Amino acid sequence: MIDLLRKADDLYSIEKVSAKVGKEYIRANHYSHGSHNGPSPCYGLFQGEELIGVCMFATPCSEAVRASLWGPEHKNRVTELHRLHIKDGTPQNTESWFVSRCLKLLREDKPRIRGVLSFSDLTEGHTGVIYQATNAFFLGHTGKAWFYRDEDGRLRHPRQCGVNISKEAAVAKGWTPERREAKCRYLWILANGKIERRKLMRQCKYDLGD
Repeated sequence: MIDLLRKADDLYSIEKVSAKVGKEYIRANHYSHGSHNGPSPCYGLFQGEELIGVCMFATPCSEAVRASLWGPEHKNRVTELHRLHIKDGTPQNTESWFVSRCLKLLREDKPRIRGVLSFSDLTEGHTGVIYQATNAFFLGHTGKAWFYRDEDGRLRHPRQCGVNISKEAAVAKGWTPERREAKCRYLWILANGKIERRKLMRQCKYDLGD
């Protein structure tokens, strides 16, 4: 494992990229073909000059999701690993190496953030193996839900700009309802040292163990 990570350090570089560049990459490569309007920050994985991966952070659609960790007064200290994609052909464990490095960069760029949520989509066969490899906490599953696929093939969340979209409204837009399986919910805690980490674990509304 250590040799593989050293190889990744030699093969690849990680740079912050603009939201525009990240969104264009996701549209072209990710199964959702879309992302939130204002992802920040967004990191690119480069092999030489070629962009071969993107890790995108963004505020979750629901305030309740952010408040579910430490309460509504701390919701602004929670963000989401919103999109992750790496092109095929990279060595094993490159994804977990990339996520780990991006979480460290996030701590530098957004020092207020203490919790990062992510959701692996069981409809796509994603169980969160990459997240497990980075020691993320497993928080259980969401429920099944209806999403929508727009005319460009983009997967649309049922809540847009703070408004719930009904099936009737979606069909009127030309979107096709799509039943999605549950998602696995994961959490990373970005703490300043072991003492704060233990405190955040104790205060979390989910049982994170000792």
